[in-house]
Amino acid sequence: MSFLFRPLRWIDDVSFATQVHHLSGPIRVTDSNGEPAKPGDLLVVEICNLGPLPGDEWGFTGIFDRENGGGFLTDHFPCASKAIWHFEGIFAQSRHIPGVRFPGLIHPGLIGTAPSNELLSIWNSREKELVERGVDAVGTAAFLHTRPLALLPTPEGALLGKIEGGTQLWEEVAKDAARTIPGRENGGNCDIKNLSRGSKVYFPVFIEGANLSMGDMHFSQGDGEVAFCGAIEMSGFLELKCSIIRGGMEKYLTPMGPTKLHVNPIFEIGPLEPRFSDWLVFEGLSVDESGKQHYLDAAVAYKRAVLNAIDYLSKFGYTKEQVYLLLSCCPCEGRISGIVDVPNACATLAIPTGIFDQDVRPKRDGPPRPPYLLSYGDVPKCIYDGPLPTTKNPALS
Repeated sequence: MSFLFRPLRWIDDVSFATQVHHLSGPIRVTDSNGEPAKPGDLLVVEICNLGPLPGDEWGFTGIFDRENGGGFLTDHFPCASKAIWHFEGIFAQSRHIPGVRFPGLIHPGLIGTAPSNELLSIWNSREKELVERGVDAVGTAAFLHTRPLALLPTPEGALLGKIEGGTQLWEEVAKDAARTIPGRENGGNCDIKNLSRGSKVYFPVFIEGANLSMGDMHFSQGDGEVAFCGAIEMSGFLELKCSIIRGGMEKYLTPMGPTKLHVNPIFEIGPLEPRFSDWLVFEGLSVDESGKQHYLDAAVAYKRAVLNAIDYLSKFGYTKEQVYLLLSCCPCEGRISGIVDVPNACATLAIPTGIFDQDVRPKRDGPPRPPYLLSYGDVPKCIYDGPLPTTKNPALS
């Protein structure tokens, strides 16, 4: 099976883009005898080939305006901004973030099967409950300033395939159709950069035919995709091979929840990945910028690791927005390095030093200074004039 994908082409609308996942599918999957996949089966999807569309060898990395969801560091970077990348074979480079060049690991950010009515109801109920509890009831979200807590079904901007807009059927489907922002039990928008050529995914099947869908093609992505629209989004093609393991959910997937539907896919990593020998690794702990201690909070720890990396690399001629976008799309590796040593979780972010055209390691004489310090300009960005507060580092005040 082959599929083609095209991304949004946006300039000013980076601020308030409302439709970002244009998917191919759903695809009804059958075996060699014409028997469809059935609930309880595992759908085995092997990624045979993928890449940018010929003649469309470019992509973008973006930060949404804070009022439109922002990103992982939206309290530090509330302004919408973007960088355009151009592809040269397996490599990407950008006029907006000069001085870096790296190989891509192309992958679909979103791929998964369709939920049953029961599973869809579970999704909508639990996410609605989260929104109703509010930010104050969710400690990490309150600190990270994540807005909104979840994206509930809404007819606004809904993409419902061939269902005719304005009809009663369209209205009925739109009011319950799940948003595609988060990954869920069916797979979905998990943004796992390792799902590239040669990878194999074992998806749970919840309805007859499985109804496989996919899209959100990325040329490259850093672990976490911290800028939110932060991989290198591109037009692309994807070739798949599918098979079915009958009764595979019961054989291989143990439910972790109140129903048999609370399972997750598993996958095999393909053999083709960029290889780097030298890394600069940044550490973060469960202590926020105000000095407040959090309990084994890996999200706070990873945020600190990313902020540490941004501040460090901004000493080498880059603006902090440039580094934020770079860390969202370059082949950096995020890890939860420690999760048991109370009260601090330890997260690390490893950046391959070989992607830079200068040596960014610490030296006895300190970071480069004029005339040896190069300026790499800045990325196009908007102005944030919203009412939400921004976070400042007290050490720099």
